Amino acid sequence: MAKIGTANPVEAVQGKLTSKDSGYFYVRNGKQFYRTREENYQQNQSPRQKWNSAAFAFAHKQLRAIESDESQITLMNADYEMAKHIAPNGKSYPTAHAWKFNCLIHEYKQANPYEPECE
Repeated sequence: MAKIGTANPVEAVQGKLTSKDSGYFYVRNGKQFYRTREENYQQNQSPRQKWNSAAFAFAHKQLRAIESDESQITLMNADYEMAKHIAPNGKSYPTAHAWKFNCLIHEYKQANPYEPECE
């Protein structure tokens, strides 16, 4: 940590100045500091978080493919109306996009059930 002194508290800077910065500024007890931190929080996921992330990635990929074809969009909207806006989890969704996204997540989780690793 590097201590940066400012004479006026109004001059204190907090957060990253640009998205390319390796660290961020913060203020503690009226003093300003700069801290660098490796942002690897996404890599340190539990097995259940990785399973949920894989389901979201699958749903996003499938939904992009569906929404690139007009006939698929028409079919998705018809299925949405036929299901009366209710997804497999029992919740009602206001748009066909949200409904289909939830259906795709459910589809992935049914095809790839979560199995905790025995340690």
